[in-house]
Amino acid sequence: MQKLTVEAKAAQLLMFGFPGTEVSPFLKDFILQNGLGGVIHFARNVKNPSQLAALNHELQSIARESPNGIGLLIAADQEGGTVVRLTEGVAVPPSAMALGAAGSKSITERICSLSGFELAATGINMVFAPVLDVNSNPLNPVIGVRSFGENPARVAEHGSAAIRGFQRYVAAVAKHFPGHGDTELDSHLALPAVQHGRQRLAEVELLPFRKAIAKNVSGIMTAHVVFPAIEPTPGLPATLSYRVLTGLLRDELGYEGLILTDCMEMAAISETFGTVEAAVMAVEAGADLILISQTEARQRGAFEAIVAAVKSGRIPEERLDQSLERILKVKHMLLSRAQPPLDLVGSREHIEIVRKAINRSITVVQDQGSLPIREGTRILVVEPIKTAANIAEDRLVNVGTLAAALLGQGLTNLEQMTVTAQVSPEEHRAVLAKAQGFDMVVVVTSDAHRQKGQAGLVRALIDAGRRVIAVGARTPYELAAFPDVPTYVAAYGSRPMVWDETAKVLVGKSRAAGRLPVTIPTALK
Repeated sequence: MQKLTVEAKAAQLLMFGFPGTEVSPFLKDFILQNGLGGVIHFARNVKNPSQLAALNHELQSIARESPNGIGLLIAADQEGGTVVRLTEGVAVPPSAMALGAAGSKSITERICSLSGFELAATGINMVFAPVLDVNSNPLNPVIGVRSFGENPARVAEHGSAAIRGFQRYVAAVAKHFPGHGDTELDSHLALPAVQHGRQRLAEVELLPFRKAIAKNVSGIMTAHVVFPAIEPTPGLPATLSYRVLTGLLRDELGYEGLILTDCMEMAAISETFGTVEAAVMAVEAGADLILISQTEARQRGAFEAIVAAVKSGRIPEERLDQSLERILKVKHMLLSRAQPPLDLVGSREHIEIVRKAINRSITVVQDQGSLPIREGTRILVVEPIKTAANIAEDRLVNVGTLAAALLGQGLTNLEQMTVTAQVSPEEHRAVLAKAQGFDMVVVVTSDAHRQKGQAGLVRALIDAGRRVIAVGARTPYELAAFPDVPTYVAAYGSRPMVWDETAKVLVGKSRAAGRLPVTIPTALK
């Protein structure tokens, strides 16, 4: 470590993303000239497991040709549900909230072990999961089904189980410290704040992270969220706060693993302190790995700014050495492991394990005699066009439809209508007119408490005397927007296997065993 130049040390503290399914010229040149701490993959980098494995092999080969020959941390957000980067040819895990609804720590551990195996087989050695945010705010626009639920102790239990599962094969990174669950702003788009006092933070937000630290989680990712009770400087987010990262996480909680930032190009950082300056501030605060996912100019700018900060004396070189020691320790552990066989990725056995977990999660929240749906019932299925609800979801690919799943279960007297997530007035009127010719309307909803057009459509169908079944593809908080719906089923996802298992419940071929991991509010803002 001592033989490395300042430039080589600074490069090890950086993790970059890049466009496309081939190594970009900029990334290759940067690694060959300086080395690099790690690479993050998004959906744009992935076609299928074999392509990804070849890409990661090439990346590691380039790293071995760098001046220091140090291998890469290669990461992805493979949380489950809608936040996954590998969807083709793999067993896509259910969302964290689905696992919370399934209510079994052993299921959570098994699912995350399976997911870790499949990631490792493609050459990914670090997963940005589990999400340990306690989703206590129904209006949270970015966490939602990514959380195991609203109960801190249960989130901690499932989070610990997930860490045990993942870390059989990859490094787990718990996020978003100190907690992004009680915000009404998305840090991809703005700078949120959590105003709670220290006692509440200790009892709710911090509890899952304490448990994760006790389970020796390899990494903890920071939140671009302001916590005035911990950091009194106005507008200074946790990612850039010495009091949060070093004072609280290192000194008070005793964490000795890697501290990673969330992406420094999110608006909470880029539009306040700026990505380049914030990269230096994050190192000063105590972060070990600085994540910059998109822009080459910002990636090079951050690298040059950290080098300049060390050479000017703003950052002591010993501070880089502290992070470098932690990074090399994790790399030594991960890069010495044998890579699992690729031919087991997406295997029938893995698919069935995921299917059983999804089956266990489906929740019939209320039903006034509409279930099971009888064969011959004339059914109109209304579904929103599947689009990403936030930037964390990247691109939604390989999602299915409930209509196709119901057809597969033998309900052939069925028609489907698709609407936009907002449900325009024209779409609203068209659905109401069409619904008059059917015995039952099954409406797929997607956080309808935040998409008023969806909630209005469900209420209008009820008021028109239609028999309505609402099926929630995201958080069940939306039931507060149409509490009078006769039947509500929470599916917590929209992948093909989720719809298959939901359809089985709707037609009576399967029993719904899930329990709500959140409380439905009586009223929403």
